[in-house]
Amino acid sequence: MISPDTVKKTLLPWLGSAFLSAQEELCIRLSMALFSYQAQRDTLTHLAQQLDNLLFMAVRETTQGRMALEMDTGQLIRLRMSDFGMMADELLYLLFDTLEKTSFHLSLIREYSMRSGSLSALRALYLLYPHLQTQEEVDILRRVITTSHEPWRFSHWIDQTN
Repeated sequence: MISPDTVKKTLLPWLGSAFLSAQEELCIRLSMALFSYQAQRDTLTHLAQQLDNLLFMAVRETTQGRMALEMDTGQLIRLRMSDFGMMADELLYLLFDTLEKTSFHLSLIREYSMRSGSLSALRALYLLYPHLQTQEEVDILRRVITTSHEPWRFSHWIDQTN
């Protein structure tokens, strides 16, 4: 199971510890949504929307619609709608990391990455499934990741030596 603490650590850069320290129930709900995912029953698109909605509603309610949170640096940040999608996408990687590394899950994540443009799906394919792909496929993934996304989103996990 993906722990609420792991969820909290993943969301920390976007929501700050002041907000997250008061959101234990939100982190539990997000964790349970990830835990209860079943590929035979659910779609990754639906799960991403569910995570996005939970995050948006929690911030909206807590900030009374202002959508501004104080970060650990003391800076006040106003969240944009696109930020919730990125947060949900980051949470999906936690799920991808727990899935058994099989060709079924590779296909599932690959299909989702093509339909959604999910960086976390690309990350999972690149980091978790290279053994089920050709070197050419892995090289293409790297090229797509580095040309389609901002470096701040991938530079901390992509191999910088190639």
